[in-house]
Amino acid sequence: MKDVLIVGFGISGLCVARRLEESSKTFDIISDESQQSSKVAGGVLNPVALKRYNLVWNAAKFMPEAIDFYTQFNKDYSESFFEAIPVYKLFSSIEDQNNWTVASDQSALEPFMDPAIQKVSASVSSSFKRGQVLQSHLLHLKGLLAIQKNKFIRHHQFKSESFSYTDLKVGEDHVSYHENTYRKVIFCEGYGVHFNPFFNWLPLYGNKGEYLIFESKGLKANSSILKSRYFIIPLGNDLYKYGATYSRYELNDIPTSGGRKDLVEKLSELIQCDFKIVDQIAGVRPTVRDRKPVLGEHPEHQHLYILNGFGSRGVMCAPTLSRELTEYIFDGKPIDRETNITRFLKFYS
Repeated sequence: MKDVLIVGFGISGLCVARRLEESSKTFDIISDESQQSSKVAGGVLNPVALKRYNLVWNAAKFMPEAIDFYTQFNKDYSESFFEAIPVYKLFSSIEDQNNWTVASDQSALEPFMDPAIQKVSASVSSSFKRGQVLQSHLLHLKGLLAIQKNKFIRHHQFKSESFSYTDLKVGEDHVSYHENTYRKVIFCEGYGVHFNPFFNWLPLYGNKGEYLIFESKGLKANSSILKSRYFIIPLGNDLYKYGATYSRYELNDIPTSGGRKDLVEKLSELIQCDFKIVDQIAGVRPTVRDRKPVLGEHPEHQHLYILNGFGSRGVMCAPTLSRELTEYIFDGKPIDRETNITRFLKFYS
């Protein structure tokens, strides 16, 4: 008997697996990788909501742990999956610039916002200046997921297949799935939770995001992230990711012509240099009604747990929340009321 079966392998499953390794728990992973949101995600670790200049929910708590957590992967593989990189907010008006100055003077935001106003580069079309977010990082999540998956395959811990809910049998002190038995199952399925009969009663919604991948030798922004309406994220070798859009329609991983048109128009307005579209990608983010993740134990079926609903902030909050869930399961430590699944019990019948 193994300790845990993890269902799903995006940012949630990645972090849960790491936490189980740290506590010497045995586990298997099943994933058909039908959910693409983690693979196409921007991977920006940014503590400031750059529309209204508010501190992201629980950023002061999540940021230090996330930085330590992802830095360890660099050490494990001697590769730079995670790097410190400045985020520059391009101001849209003098009022926007003034709001930045006011916000950077607030005690909660002071560690994360440089009050100095800077000039923009010649390759960017802007009548105004920019401000720098402090402590920002970039996680190359697609590459990290791939190398971790290969490791688990080598260790015979990863099965690339769809999960059959009808084949899961929940007993008094264990669960069985096909020929294997486990003490616990943790569902980390992202938007795929809608197909999960144990947890599809939760108020999780899909939010589709689309990105362009483009090449530009004239942009010269390989060592910084630019934020106007959308992010320009460097991928190396003069390649960049631009996005992401937000849509509650066509909730699948298929890029749309409307999304492409919107992104191309905004990118053309933003940069002054030539660019070539290389690819367009899409994924559906799992978002909770109250915009906070959900974790905890199923109200009726013992041994079944969930970690989901990260929205666009999974890179920041997943390390902490995966630790809190595994500590709840194996050490009995309480889960914060803000994220506990118990806040949605009224939806369960």
